[in-house]
Amino acid sequence: MAADTQTTTTIGRLLLGLAVLWGGLGVAGGRSWADDSELERATLRGLQGVDVLVADLKPEVERAGLTRQQLQTAVEVQLRQAGIPLVTSAEREHVPGKPFVAVQVHVVPRADGLLAAYAITVELYQVAALEKDGFKATVSTWSVGATGSIGIPLLDTLRDSVKDAVAQFINAYLSVNLRPAG
Repeated sequence: MAADTQTTTTIGRLLLGLAVLWGGLGVAGGRSWADDSELERATLRGLQGVDVLVADLKPEVERAGLTRQQLQTAVEVQLRQAGIPLVTSAEREHVPGKPFVAVQVHVVPRADGLLAAYAITVELYQVAALEKDGFKATVSTWSVGATGSIGIPLLDTLRDSVKDAVAQFINAYLSVNLRPAG
């Protein structure tokens, strides 16, 4: 029993050490997920345009060089370059489904100030109606994301992970919609 406890403690310390080393090297990565199946892609068919909403970031994240405004601009440019029509929040109210792309970057720094855990999500929300009674609600119909750890000085590099997630949305959108001419 004592040997099992010692082995478990040693393995735990080894795994913790590897996690610290991994994050200390600034390796962004970890678990990722995607709700990007044929069914989810079908919900993107016929979208006439999307609004882009980037969630606020913690002040310490913005101080580290990753700002909400930079992400907002980068996502809008990326979508525009792909030919996906953008609408304003006011215009969205007149677009069927009232679709918007939501970008969230959650960062939780460790107490030591060296590493942070992060979660990135890019989701398409739109209004959907329940079959049973026609009740309408705004729901996520497509999403991708990633989690991992990163060195605090490298937080601004999460911009690349957001760009990759937006590229997944673009690919999904273009797989069910014709690319606009021009």
